[in-house]
Formats: sequence, C-alpha cells, structure tokens
Amino acid sequence: MTNAEKYIHSLSKFGKKSGLDNITRLLEKLGNPQDKLKFVHIAGTNGKGSVSAFVSQILIESGCMTGLFTSPFIEVFNERIKINNQNISDEDLERCVGTVRSAVDVLKSEGDYFPIEFEVITAAAFLYFADQKCDVVVLEVGLGGRLDCTNVVKNPLVCAVCSISFDHTKYLGDTIEKIAAEKCGIIKQNSRVAVYKMLDKDAEKVVHETVKNTNSHLVNHQKLNIIKSGIVSVFDYGIYKNLKINLCGVHQIYNAVLALDIAECIKDKFGISEENIRRGLENARWICRFEIFEKGADKPDFIIDGAHNYDGVLKLCDTAKSVLRGKKIVAVFGMLNEKDYEKSLEEICRISDELIITSVPSVRQTSFEEIYKTAKMYKKDTVFIEDNFDAIEYAVSSKNGVFSVLIAGSLYLAGNVRKFVENF
Repeated sequence: MTNAEKYIHSLSKFGKKSGLDNITRLLEKLGNPQDKLKFVHIAGTNGKGSVSAFVSQILIESGCMTGLFTSPFIEVFNERIKINNQNISDEDLERCVGTVRSAVDVLKSEGDYFPIEFEVITAAAFLYFADQKCDVVVLEVGLGGRLDCTNVVKNPLVCAVCSISFDHTKYLGDTIEKIAAEKCGIIKQNSRVAVYKMLDKDAEKVVHETVKNTNSHLVNHQKLNIIKSGIVSVFDYGIYKNLKINLCGVHQIYNAVLALDIAECIKDKFGISEENIRRGLENARWICRFEIFEKGADKPDFIIDGAHNYDGVLKLCDTAKSVLRGKKIVAVFGMLNEKDYEKSLEEICRISDELIITSVPSVRQTSFEEIYKTAKMYKKDTVFIEDNFDAIEYAVSSKNGVFSVLIAGSLYLAGNVRKFVENF
C-alpha cells in the first residue's frame, strides 16, 4: 500500500456535516483545478461504472485524452483514476495526494476542518486530470448526487442519470422519489440531460420535474431493437444498426444506449464519428460485471459479478438464467448486512442449485449469522465458509457434472477473489 493510500484510509469515510463546503474550500486552496476541465457527470444507483466505461471508450476511440473517475476500486486503488484506460501511477498518486494533504494541513491550521476520504480522492483526481490536460473527464458520482463532492463541477457537458433503485437509504431517503431527487441534484441550470431508458416511473417523474425546473434539455430516446442478448449482444438504436457490446446482459444494452445518448450530445464538440461509437461500445470492458472465466473441460466456468443490492442481483439472476441455460449453478454469495439482503438471497436461491455463504472483506461487515440464517430459510442445505478462497474451493469440489460457479453480492468480495479465480 502506498503512503497516499495509507493517508486516505486514515481519514473518516463520512463527515460531521453534509454538504459541499469542505470540498469547495479544499479545491479553492488548490486553485480550483476542476474549473480547467470539461465533464460528463454520471449519477444513478446501478450501471454508473458500465455507462462510464462505454462513454470513456467512445471518447478514447475519437482521439480524446479521456479522464475516468470511478468508485470503488476492484483490485487496486489506482483504478479509480484513469486516463485513456491507464491507471494513475503510484508516483502521480503520491504527488497529487501529497499536494492535497498540504492544502488540508493549511485548512486545519485555519480552524474547524475535517476532510473525508472521498473529498481527498476527488481533489487528487481533479489535480491529476488538470495537470495532464485531459480533453474531457467522465465523472462518476460517489454517493447520491446533490451533496456528493463531485457535484462541485459547474457546467458539465452532459448530466446523465442511470438506473435508480433502493440503496444507501440511510443517506438518500427511503422512497424512490427521494433517492431520485438526490441523484438529479447533479443537473445544473440549462444542462443537457440523458437518462436510462428503463427508468422507474416514479424516478422518471422526478427527472422530468428537475429538467423543467432547471430549464434543461432532456435527450429523447430513439427506437431500440434488441437483436440478440447474451455474452455478446447486438442491437439497433435509432439510425445505428447492428451495434455490438461485450458486456453481458440485457441491462448492459440499456447502459450502452444511455452512453450512446450521451455521445450524441457531445459528438460535434469532440468529432465523434459513427465508427468511434461502434468501436467504443464494442471495445468497452468493465471487470466483475457478469465477467466469465472459462476454465476448460475439467473445471467449471466461473462468473464474477459485483451486484450488491436487490436491483443489481435481480438483473444478475435474469442474465444468469438466460446465459447459463441448462447448467447447474453453485453460488458463492457474500453481502454486507446493511443491505436489503433478504430479497437478494431469495433471488440467488431461485437460480442456484447450491449456495455457499461467505464473508465480505470490508470493515462495514459486522456479522454473517443473520444472512446465513436467512439463506437457510430459502435453501436448507446452504453452508457457510468464512474464507472466500476456501468457499470457492468447496464450490468447485462439491458438485459433479457440468456446472458454473457464480460469485456475487459485493464488489469487495469480487475484487478479493478475482485474481484467485483468474489463476485457478
């Protein structure tokens, strides 16, 4: 772990007060690097990372130096800050975080100032993207939108809203309308706004109200024709025919469509051609999103998915039923117990032949007892194996015949086991 990471992880995850005052003061000390950049700002419950990957790849194909800021990381911290698909180097991370830390120390000396992890990471990312003179930055919201520290950006080229569902209700509200209002907080006056084609109806109403109140322009959806969905999906959208993506599942088609709507908004500014769009959609990759590892005849295939809330698990299960038709599924499942795990477990049990509950490598996890008890209500022969790697070994040895091992429930779990599975 770098010194930069150690410093960041020494900070609190949540502040004493909500709002943008902390990040605003910090960025002012740094000379407001974000004001030198152009942004595509992306909010939503699920799909933000995939949409960001599609948009980023389209921009890269068009020749733009493209920054990408996402969270959380899967395998290495540096993944969170990328330019043209390359992680920030340890040296650049140390330099940028060091500069931010110096500014934090000055602010602390001036009075009551307590930065949180995400504020420091965001400020370091803005510094890096500005130093490298990025043409455009694809900026993923961390949590919510209205009070998220990415929301200091003033005039984003496009504000995008992905799928909205229940997650982080403690912070965002306990209804879809309240959650949608927080997500729509990124929409500025006179913005161009692109939204997920299959948005929840209650969320859609909030989007339309926000667009009206901010005098913004909502991108119209075009006709979508899904030709094939699966490991490789093919679809038509508006004037674009036979588009291909390699992210698996029908929901990824809708994520790609949102990315295409975003690209349409900025194609003249960045000279994005139809070929750039085609290649961008086809070449986009995003790990641990129904990521398949084929192991040959003597071993099962593995699928890793970071689905960590009910809506994500529902989409995962629909995809698994479609793609793994006829195959037995052994599920290795671990979810933070702060999540709505009951309904997620019900869905996982519905598609799996065998279920293994495992731990989630996160300080936010407190106990697996309730999750395990709930799982046994749906599937009596469920077993609990705390160690992630032992759980996978058990999954492989526990079944005969043709089957797949599905690992899901948490991005922390997915990141912890991905290399192990890759080398299995």
